[in-house]
Amino acid sequence: MLLLKLSIIICGDAGKGKHNPYNALQSDLRKAIIVGLHKGQSIADLARSYALMGNEVLGHLESLQEGGFVKEKNGKLVPSFFVALKRDVTATRKASLGLGRSIGEIYEANWETIVETYNHLPVSSRFGFERVGFVLIGAYSLDMISRFAEEGDIMPRAPKRKSGRYYLWAVENGMDALGRYGMHSGKCRRYRYASFGGERQRRRTSPPDHQWKFMGSEMKEENPMAAYTKFQTLVGSERKSVEEKIKKTTLNALREYERKYHDESHEVSKETENLLRQWRYLDANGVPIAPIYSEEDMGTISEFVDEMAAYIFDEVYKNLNMIKATFSKCDASTYASFPEFFCWYYHLVFTETMDYLIRKQRLSQPKYGYEYWVWKI
Repeated sequence: MLLLKLSIIICGDAGKGKHNPYNALQSDLRKAIIVGLHKGQSIADLARSYALMGNEVLGHLESLQEGGFVKEKNGKLVPSFFVALKRDVTATRKASLGLGRSIGEIYEANWETIVETYNHLPVSSRFGFERVGFVLIGAYSLDMISRFAEEGDIMPRAPKRKSGRYYLWAVENGMDALGRYGMHSGKCRRYRYASFGGERQRRRTSPPDHQWKFMGSEMKEENPMAAYTKFQTLVGSERKSVEEKIKKTTLNALREYERKYHDESHEVSKETENLLRQWRYLDANGVPIAPIYSEEDMGTISEFVDEMAAYIFDEVYKNLNMIKATFSKCDASTYASFPEFFCWYYHLVFTETMDYLIRKQRLSQPKYGYEYWVWKI
């Protein structure tokens, strides 16, 4: 039905339930309708294109409008978020390369500061720069999305939608067109945990990604999206029971890991040890291999991010006219906002910068495609 591969991605918090875009836009038919609207097709055009009855298309459109994924503009129905097909993806990726390399060169020029920051962190005595530096640069200093939102001129805070507050875009051809690098983070009491990487297929096992595997086991579904969809059909008490089970298991494992991290002689239970090995928090010999950062460490990292932010903002503003010109040539510029485009564009810049530093052998691609760590507040 859908002849192209359309990938949906968000930046922000999409909440849960039927209006979460990963649920609402999961079906190929709905993606096809979004693409049709992006191309300016009418309801009759859509029905003819996909051999459907008009009322079937209308039913999906009503659901998409209810979820806030379709809007009316100039008398026509259009997507309420940025859509990019192959031509626009190719042009935007090409436009992101130069800025990505320029920001990579800024990091090279400030390499001494990066190394000094690494040396000030206690984890530097246990973990090499190849692990900590990858996170320091990628997950923290390069990811300027929240800083852009604070500044507000280029890309204000993500818009409020039915299921949360997030930027949303759909692009053709998957991960390469989305910007591969990204951080997944979660929290449990005073613990925060995250993974960051640029693997072409997301196969992370460390928290917070473990919850998908856990949920799949509980729902008896191998596919994470199928498990989540099934989970959403549970009544409130059953859903809460699964959530509490995940939270309790996670908290217990993190507490045990922290004790083991500070005292390698501490013995964790066999069940917890198996889980920590799945997360790659313990190696084959039971040695802790996931860094734990303190609140003081996060302060040191924040100072480094502040310093790099000034350079990155300057470079982005120098290229702002070019970025806006790239947006204006995209088909979606007739109905979508520049901030939504910029959020996607910066992810592509981000990816090129990371790849540039890896090509220059300043950074090393992690063994498993991603890094993972814990911090406490």
